[in-house]
Amino acid sequence: MTEEIKLKADIREEASEEKVSQLRRGGRIPAILYGPDTKNVSIIVDEKAFKGAISTEHGENALIKLTVGGKKPVTTIVKEIQVHPVTTKIIHIDFCQINLAEKVEVEVPLEFEGEAPGVKEEGGVLEHIIRKIRVRCLPTIIPDKFELDVSGLRIGDVLKIKDISAVEGVEILADPEAIAVNLVAATEFKEPEEAPEQAEPEVIGKEKKEEEAEAVEPKEKKEKSEAAKPAEDKKDKKEKQGN
Repeated sequence: MTEEIKLKADIREEASEEKVSQLRRGGRIPAILYGPDTKNVSIIVDEKAFKGAISTEHGENALIKLTVGGKKPVTTIVKEIQVHPVTTKIIHIDFCQINLAEKVEVEVPLEFEGEAPGVKEEGGVLEHIIRKIRVRCLPTIIPDKFELDVSGLRIGDVLKIKDISAVEGVEILADPEAIAVNLVAATEFKEPEEAPEQAEPEVIGKEKKEEEAEAVEPKEKKEKSEAAKPAEDKKDKKEKQGN
C-alpha cells in the first residue's frame, strides 16, 4: 500500500486579494479542499511543507493525509496546482478527498529510456509528443511513471501509447494509437541566397519618343515654312504693283 504523507492546513477566512498576496509572500499557499464527504473548504498550507509532500517518487500523485484545523485527517490527492505564469511560484492548490477503495483518474508522467541510434548515428531528433498519460485505478496503485524504451528507434520510427507496458489494475485512458514519441530528421538551416544584382532596365520607350519628336519637329517646321512662303510672295507682288 502506498504510504500517505502527512500535511497540515489551516482554515482560510475570506480575504481581499491584497491579504492573499501577503500570505503568499509569507510562504503560505491558498488552497481548497473538496470531495464527496466534504464541503468545499478554503484552506491555506505551508509552501515548504507542500513542496516536500510532492517531492517524493510519487510526485503530484502522492496520497496526502490532510489535517485541517486540528480536525480528523482526510486522505486526499492533488487535483490541480496553479502557478504564476512569470515567476512559476505556486499560487493555488486543489485538494480532492478520496476513498481508498474507489478508483480515481489521474495523470502519470511518461519518461523515455535509452539512446536512439537514429539520434546518435543518423543525427535525428526525438520529438516528445505526449508527456503525461491519463489513467484510472485505485489510489493505492497509481504508477509513479510510465517508461518507453527508445533505444531501437531510427529516423521515421514512432512509439505509440499501445507500446507502453501494461500495469495490472491500471487502465490507460489515452488513445492507444496516439503517437507518444517519434524520431525525425534534423532540419537543416540554410542561409538565404542573395539575389543577383540586376542591370538597370533600358528605357526604350523614352528614347523612341525622343527620336520621333526629333523627326517630327523638322517636318513641322518645313510645313510651316512652305505655308508662309505664298503669303510672302503675294505681299511682294502687291508692293511692286504699288510702286
